[in-house]
Amino acid sequence: MLRRFVVMVPTAAVLAGLAAATYWGHTTEWNFGGGKSEAGRPTSARAEAERPVVRFLPAGAGAGDLPLPGRNVRFEFGSAGEVDATGIDITPVWPTRLTEEVTAGGEVTFDPARIARLPARAGGVTRRVFKAAGDPVRAGELLALIDSAEVGKAKAEFQQALVRARLRERTRDDLVGAKTATSPAAIREAVAALKEAEVRLLAASQTLTNLGLLVKPADYRGLVPKDAGRLMRLLGVEDADLDPKAVAANLLPVRASFAGVVLSADVVAGEVVEAGTPLFVIVDPSRVWVTLHVGPEDARRVAAGQQVFFRPDGSSSEYPATVISVGTAADEATRTVPVRAEAENAAGALRASTLGRGRVVLREVPKAVVVPHDAVHPFRGRTVVFVRDPDFLKPDGPKAFHARAVTTGGRDERNTEILTGLSPGEIVATKGSGVLLSELTRAAVDR
Repeated sequence: MLRRFVVMVPTAAVLAGLAAATYWGHTTEWNFGGGKSEAGRPTSARAEAERPVVRFLPAGAGAGDLPLPGRNVRFEFGSAGEVDATGIDITPVWPTRLTEEVTAGGEVTFDPARIARLPARAGGVTRRVFKAAGDPVRAGELLALIDSAEVGKAKAEFQQALVRARLRERTRDDLVGAKTATSPAAIREAVAALKEAEVRLLAASQTLTNLGLLVKPADYRGLVPKDAGRLMRLLGVEDADLDPKAVAANLLPVRASFAGVVLSADVVAGEVVEAGTPLFVIVDPSRVWVTLHVGPEDARRVAAGQQVFFRPDGSSSEYPATVISVGTAADEATRTVPVRAEAENAAGALRASTLGRGRVVLREVPKAVVVPHDAVHPFRGRTVVFVRDPDFLKPDGPKAFHARAVTTGGRDERNTEILTGLSPGEIVATKGSGVLLSELTRAAVDR
């Protein structure tokens, strides 16, 4: 019996140990941290301790507007450490410069009023080309010469009309000077013939003007036919550096209509061109357009005269511009509204077809009371912030936050303007203040 008892002792001890472990695990729900598991309770004891106590104070018992009808709401913590444990950050309310703006992507384009497409006014053969793409030009500078038979014909008709008008003028003068030997009917006929000749001369001069060769008949009336012909051959090409004796009467100049840069030159010497064929495109890049594609909601706040700052892609510089128009219709593909601004570009830093982002300055406030965006919360149709109790830092002061209804104004990238409800120097909850909003929502539902 004794031997059998000694053999059974180790087995009994093992069984007793297993029974004790089973009982301990059952009572602690196998939580080796020493407390009950999260499955056993909705929240841990520590979390319960960190949750603030929500108190509804009578109207007037707390500062600021009432987030709930007839009540102010205060969130009380056991200690400052509990506030830190919830992850709530704080920041003071401060006055600063606030710039409310709209940002959007856009691109740079030439002002259409500063683009000129210069065609050949008459068909012919290109004699010389003086400018190429990228060359700067002055207003009226010679770009090319075209040898055109139409121009020679128009010059010849002008000279013929000039001679005819002179002849009719002399005939009239002779008849008027011989009054005793001339009938009134002959004088009237001579006067009518002179007027007809002057009309033909005016029409011939207008034909040359339409070709870009400005001519005044009065400049030729006192010249003999030989001098008039020499002057007519050089008409429009006086600065072409050509031999006056070898200049043909058929030359038609193509000139820049304003100062700028040759954007394209689609002509070479010896090429046959037809009337109306575009030869050069001249652009004045000293002033360009910046077109921003703004969302419909933001476009309602944009107006002509507002300041724009445009930053091209890959650049660290911003270039100023001024809004000149807001589109009346949204783009069918992107559903954005084009906002067009004009920018001075004398240095040529902005290049056409450049993409980038621009910001439209809607409003600037030199000293606006602002808080970070994450301090502001919507609640039941109002806007609420959570203000730290002014006695929070006192040893025996309440470790509490007050719910405060505020009126907001503009916004920039980081801050929200507070129009009413806060004063500079007060402390508000920022990051992590959503915890207080959750407690406010829960408490409001419970009530």
